Amino acid sequence: MSRLPEVSLVDVDEEVMDQLLDLAKRDASPDEVAPPLGGPGWNLERTAWFYGYHRAAAEGLEGAAGEKSWGILADGALAGSIRLKRVGSGDGRESAETGIWLGRSFRSQGIGGGALDLVLAEARRAGLTRVTARTLSGNLSAQRLLAAAGAALTHDDDGTVLAVVDL
Repeated sequence: MSRLPEVSLVDVDEEVMDQLLDLAKRDASPDEVAPPLGGPGWNLERTAWFYGYHRAAAEGLEGAAGEKSWGILADGALAGSIRLKRVGSGDGRESAETGIWLGRSFRSQGIGGGALDLVLAEARRAGLTRVTARTLSGNLSAQRLLAAAGAALTHDDDGTVLAVVDL
């Protein structure tokens, strides 16, 4: 049995942001990392969005964006990014949504599960009581990852799956 990598989270500063963009460009699809802006590939609009997003999220859950992003380290190597964003739940609960991307060369090694466990612990420390995520119905790896973290999965008619973790 192979050893699972040691997973940790690192705050995204300018240096980490540059490293994340480099990782995304060489080891992930642009659509996995950023919204489809300005056409295909890594173009000026997507790159500007990437930097703007991570700079706003650097303020943390209490900042203007209500969001925090981290770089994911696997045995000290930058492997991807994970985030938490406060969302209104409508039922009075303190909720957030999460999202993750990993470079292709870091997938299927237990890194995503380790990062999700760490971000759920961050959510608990922040006083959140529920974390949600949404993925495509065809993304079975993400569904397994979320279910392993204790998420209840609901398949929606639009081809997506909603995952809810009550903390």
